[in-house]
Amino acid sequence: MPGKNDFVHYGAYGVCRVEDLRPMRFGPGEPLREYYVLRSVDQNGADIYVPADNPALTARMRPVLSQEEIDRLLASCREECLPWSEDRKQRLDTFRGILRRGDERELLLLARCLYQKSRETAKGLSSTDAQILKKAESMIAQAFSFSLHIGTQQVGGYIRRKLGLTADSSAPARQQG
Repeated sequence: MPGKNDFVHYGAYGVCRVEDLRPMRFGPGEPLREYYVLRSVDQNGADIYVPADNPALTARMRPVLSQEEIDRLLASCREECLPWSEDRKQRLDTFRGILRRGDERELLLLARCLYQKSRETAKGLSSTDAQILKKAESMIAQAFSFSLHIGTQQVGGYIRRKLGLTADSSAPARQQG
């Protein structure tokens, strides 16, 4: 488990610094429990309290990947892509599951799948698929920008270069009207 001053990625809060691990009580009659105190690096002053004895919540604290780990992850995703399901509901369920889990590898494969589908289809992505792509890109940017020391707006270009996607894929994903 992370220690004081370590950086972790914690769900929608993004990158957080572990400020402390200390006993706390939230409310009268509540037991004294150990809590991780996380401070978001992006959301000024936002503190998150994670009960240390709750494995479901502590499992959401993932180590922040280093630049080398990010580059290795991108290289491993270079030739892989999620299978495309023509069944819109099934595809949406799969994509939402990936977003919910927040695993960087799955998010990269999802983004790659949608980048490629956007290039293959004259009409572009459906509005739902475009929204899924935007959310996946946002989550990836949030997770990677800290370690890459670049702004979140630059992460997409970095990823497309590392994944070997062509220059025309760096344009925003087309969306059906």
